[in-house]
Amino acid sequence: MRRKPSFLFAPYRVMGIVCTDVKPAFCTALSKNKMTSLYCPIDNSVHHYNATKLRTVAVSKSLPNVITALAVEPTGIYAAAGKEIYFMKFCRTVDKTFTVNHVTKNMMIFGDQLVIIDQENGINIIEKENGSEILYLEGSPEFEITALVHPATYLNKIVVGSSNGKLRIINIKTGKVIHEFKPVVDSPVTIIEQSPIVDVLAIGFANGKVILYDIRSAELICSFKHDSAITAIGFRTDGEPFLTTGDLNGNIAVWDLEKRELIGKIANVHKKSITRLHFLPSEPIMISTSADNSIRTWVLDGMDGMPRQLNLLEGHSDPITALNFSNKEEIVSASLDGSVRKSNVANPTMRQKLGNAGIMSRAQAKLKKRALDTILLEPVVEIAFGWCREAAWDNILCRHRDTLLVTTWTSRKNSQGTHKIAHKRFTEVPSLFDAVATAVAISPCGNFGYIGYSTGHIDQYNIQSARFIQTFIDPSYKNSEDTVALKGHNAAITCISVDTRGDEIVTGCKSGELKFWEVSSGKLSTIMKSKLSIQSSSQCPTSSLIAVACHKKNSKGSSVSIIDTICRKIVRTFNLPGALPSSVTFSSDGRWLLTADDTGLIRVWELATSQLIDVILSERKCVGMSFNPTGEFLATVHENDNAIYIWANQILFSSFVSVKALPLDFKPTWPDSSVDCRTLDLYSSDEDEEEMSIEVSSNFDKGLVSFSGLSTARWANLSDLSLIKERNKPIEAPKKPKQAPFFLTAAPTLEGFEFDIAEEDEEEKRKTVQAKRSLLEIESSFSAALRNVSDDSKYLELFAKLKDMSISTIDFQIRSLPANVLPNFFRMILEVLKTNQDFDLAQSYMGAAIRIHRNSLWSAGDESLTKVLEELSLEQEKEWTPYEEILTNNASVVQWVKNALI
Repeated sequence: MRRKPSFLFAPYRVMGIVCTDVKPAFCTALSKNKMTSLYCPIDNSVHHYNATKLRTVAVSKSLPNVITALAVEPTGIYAAAGKEIYFMKFCRTVDKTFTVNHVTKNMMIFGDQLVIIDQENGINIIEKENGSEILYLEGSPEFEITALVHPATYLNKIVVGSSNGKLRIINIKTGKVIHEFKPVVDSPVTIIEQSPIVDVLAIGFANGKVILYDIRSAELICSFKHDSAITAIGFRTDGEPFLTTGDLNGNIAVWDLEKRELIGKIANVHKKSITRLHFLPSEPIMISTSADNSIRTWVLDGMDGMPRQLNLLEGHSDPITALNFSNKEEIVSASLDGSVRKSNVANPTMRQKLGNAGIMSRAQAKLKKRALDTILLEPVVEIAFGWCREAAWDNILCRHRDTLLVTTWTSRKNSQGTHKIAHKRFTEVPSLFDAVATAVAISPCGNFGYIGYSTGHIDQYNIQSARFIQTFIDPSYKNSEDTVALKGHNAAITCISVDTRGDEIVTGCKSGELKFWEVSSGKLSTIMKSKLSIQSSSQCPTSSLIAVACHKKNSKGSSVSIIDTICRKIVRTFNLPGALPSSVTFSSDGRWLLTADDTGLIRVWELATSQLIDVILSERKCVGMSFNPTGEFLATVHENDNAIYIWANQILFSSFVSVKALPLDFKPTWPDSSVDCRTLDLYSSDEDEEEMSIEVSSNFDKGLVSFSGLSTARWANLSDLSLIKERNKPIEAPKKPKQAPFFLTAAPTLEGFEFDIAEEDEEEKRKTVQAKRSLLEIESSFSAALRNVSDDSKYLELFAKLKDMSISTIDFQIRSLPANVLPNFFRMILEVLKTNQDFDLAQSYMGAAIRIHRNSLWSAGDESLTKVLEELSLEQEKEWTPYEEILTNNASVVQWVKNALI
């Protein structure tokens, strides 16, 4: 899916995708370890895995178009995207680009050439080195190419299969058809693989047949049968005559080629079609990939020859319906495949499947002899998360599609919880048999769960025990004799929000009523009515605000209202003309509101000013959003997509972000060469940073104090650098003392014996003292230049040289300053302060000099030093005092705005 960076957010990462329906490629390295690599094209990037461990090795940069074919050899990767062929040497960046006439459908490396099958059914032969076209064979409508292989030992020959079941041998050097085989099976050819035997090919057909065919003698050797189309074929290469086949329904069959019989079949091992079956060279290990977003490794080490699963790498096989950040880095998500999973933003390899919700466990179903499909619940469509009681009991509520039951889950144990919650009224009253849960919420304390139903009922439960606590009933319904009418709303509940204290809940329904309830008493405190239908809501994590998304009945128009739950007033309204809201959420600090609609746009509104400040453009409609608690990342899920898209908040990662108001009808457009930034690194080139810094600095008024723009690592720790170095010194292990000689020379004295002391060499001692004295008298080039300054303008040049040095070099230069050069050094700092530039560096250098030479400064009686220090103090007070007052006032105003009601 294409994404475009916006003013505030940059595409950072895509999580949950391991492979797609495009056929992957395998390659064994020529190095000593002979690692087999798996390359999976995922939309417009290539993911490189270690085929044995299924660990991610690298992810390529994004290409402008979706990859349709992939070919790999030990020296590099060829990826076809659109009308371009991209060569990547290490699955990182593109090294070469070749242009072809049509979109590529299939591709194969043939020595120094690339054989390309395009969508026009043509065969294009190009050079690998420069992409020059060698030969192009026009295709015919009667022979649509569906499979391609190079038969071993056949010089300049390829075999192609067609949709009419025929095979052709083509000489790619002359462009002639050598031979056309009569169709053995009246069905389209889906795949052709070379067997370990020369002249023998394995051919799969759309009707489920697999045949071994001798192309030299044009004879059928044997055939096998599946129930659906064959999509993958693999041969064991460790000496065993076994053939494995995969079909469109995800089944894997193992065949004995000697006995020509079926050994066994693993049914529904994958949920969708199998795209590749590959055996590691000379090993009984097989890798299977599928369009269901999973990769599995198998070992065929049993006596029966059947595969046994070793490793599994998978994600959601169907589009994601809901997600929520459980902490700073972890995301809990659910999809239409019925599974609930946990992903990690910082480390994508740390993924965990919490399970599939069911009415009973797999063990219980096995005891009762029930099929697994019969015990599964409908997919999860809403997730409510509470972290306060994560260590004590279940802390996640999941609402299922068109289902009454609400299930509990635990993020600590990464599994489904112990409860399936439903009120008994829905099983006892016939008129409520069709009721389903439509909204869920968890209190901030983590003790209570709230469930809203399509009948208008709102129930409160204890999450630990699933005990029913109370039903929130509108007083106008209490006089009714019908127990069914004892409910909170007269229409289906669409949203439930709990305030940050947990004392009050706010519920909305399709009829446009928004009701405020006291949790302790269950009483209705306030009703707010709207002519619009309430669709969803979101609670601000830092204030008493809630966002309510409404849309006009029987028309395409909507708005999002911000309601203060304390004052019971609408404080902001944001209109979305011509669009229906699909998701709303607040930023983690409560400053922004994000709204997604069915046009594929995500709008960012600033609550304080009611202005539109950003619009995020994506190719598909966003159906769910979540901010992490610290505000670095925004996670989004989109319609008909089984990936989680992570956006980085550029306010926290970039050095300069311009936040400005945008017109309400602002809509970003796709660039000419749009690139889907699936794995965009948060960096900018040095040239861009330099241009931006020059442009920004040129716009400053000369009377304003400006900073250097350098990283804090270049100056912030200068005063404490000696302490840091002392702390970072390695602790040397105690050394064993050298053993003294057995015989020690001694001399007799009046008091006994004394050991002889070796006479020191006077000449050696004199040389050592001279060396130390000369070392102390060394003066650095910077100090010498500072001593010889005759013009004040030269001080700025010396400061610029000092600015370019490393922090350790700057520390050395300041420490090596003689006492008589200190006045010149402080004069240099004074001249820099007068320019109102590099204020941070001047303060850091001045502080370090005062700390290092404090003894000299206090004891020195140099009048020139005293004079320059007095001037420096006055200049600093003159420059900083106005800004200190402004900063204090601004800090007070900002704090008041953050704490005040909007």
